[in-house]
Amino acid sequence: MTIRSYSARDEIDDIIALWNVCLPQDMVDQSNFCKRVIFDVNFDPDLFLIAEDGDKVKVGFAYGVRLRVRDENVESDKAWIVAIGVHPKHRRKGIGSALISTLENTLVERGEKAISLGAYPANYFFPGVDSEAYEESVAFFKNCGYIESGKSVSMDLHLRGYQMPLKYAEIKAKLIENGFAFTPFRLRDSMPTYDFLREYFPHWLSGVRGNILDGRGENTIILAWDANREVAGFVMRAMDGTEERFGPFGVRPSLQGKGIGGVLFHKMMESMVAQRIFYTYFMWTGERNIDIYGQWDMKVYRTYIMMDKVLWQ
Repeated sequence: MTIRSYSARDEIDDIIALWNVCLPQDMVDQSNFCKRVIFDVNFDPDLFLIAEDGDKVKVGFAYGVRLRVRDENVESDKAWIVAIGVHPKHRRKGIGSALISTLENTLVERGEKAISLGAYPANYFFPGVDSEAYEESVAFFKNCGYIESGKSVSMDLHLRGYQMPLKYAEIKAKLIENGFAFTPFRLRDSMPTYDFLREYFPHWLSGVRGNILDGRGENTIILAWDANREVAGFVMRAMDGTEERFGPFGVRPSLQGKGIGGVLFHKMMESMVAQRIFYTYFMWTGERNIDIYGQWDMKVYRTYIMMDKVLWQ
């Protein structure tokens, strides 16, 4: 077996086929792979490793990322293993361990001190290790020295027959009486939206800006305004161009607890149904938020174990 870096000579379709057979719960197509891997500003072909057997048949891969370009949405004190897979017919031969070891050594050579699994904020495919979908994965990573650091979940909601709950319709009416407003994003709102995100949610600025630059902002972002015509909160969908993907959303900390977040959530559900989108999901939230989303009828459909490793100190 040999391990080498991704090359411009590699056929993307071959890499995608390998990815999809290794990770059947997280398949990609060419458009998705190119946008979220090849065109990512931090993509480094030396950190996308391919394992081949003696006949140069691709049997495994590991995709790592380190921060190359400063971005408000990305921490700078760690690297990430975004995805790793070994072909089912070639498992238990040490291929996965060899890929991990090679990737870690390259990251150490480049000065990285720590790694998180999956949770690369800018372009993640899953936020951690799904031990149900990939049964032996947690034990594998523990054997490689990775330590559990928490849990996260994905949640979804079917929207056929959806109506805003009376409770939130009443909260919305009361907020409007007190000078609040809820409006779709317009390009003229760009500066106040950016200022709001920079101050309160800088880690989400990159994703929101991406939607706006792609021309999706006016259909995918809703803003809450206070009586002084300052942004009080926001909600977005269609992250990475996936129409039914919900989030992120947030409310100015000093205004939390007034029901603004709930109104924004249900306003987005109304907007999606009006555009004939009858299903929504999000990929990542901490367990402490399950009850919040649960009261809006969202259900957990995947659970992930977050794992990290310190390479050196």
